[in-house]
Amino acid sequence: MTTFHVDDDAAPTPNGPRRIGAVAVLLDGDGRVLLERRSDSGLWGLVGGGLDEGESLRDCLLREVREETGLEVTDVRLFGLFSSPRRIFAYPDGVVVSSTAAAFFARPVGDVLVASDESSELRWFDLDEVPFDELAATHRDVLTEAALQLADPARGVYAD
Repeated sequence: MTTFHVDDDAAPTPNGPRRIGAVAVLLDGDGRVLLERRSDSGLWGLVGGGLDEGESLRDCLLREVREETGLEVTDVRLFGLFSSPRRIFAYPDGVVVSSTAAAFFARPVGDVLVASDESSELRWFDLDEVPFDELAATHRDVLTEAALQLADPARGVYAD
């Protein structure tokens, strides 16, 4: 099972290169956020994934959203860079990496969700109903920052 750690002294030590990726805070017309229940951990998480060679972060986001949900998106806006070396992913094969994520707000085009094999469920949540106790640790701070930025749009891009 994949595990996720942020500022966790008990996290395993990275043994592979840092991974760079993009995550989407997809907001529907009612202001709800789309989460996926991850097949690799059973935890809820934001839609996103790793950057492919030759790909921009924005293109990575568009691809990952399409692959994991079947949706196209619009109104893509960067709101945060989460780069602490204490953001750790530990995979079942023994690979442990730190992760840098670019976080974007986006709006879906259409409403037909198609889950990939990377998730067992896709569900829209009101921000105040997100199950933080069942959320991947590496997405908790992203959603917290997203809520702060939605409340104060002048806040500016976050970076750690």
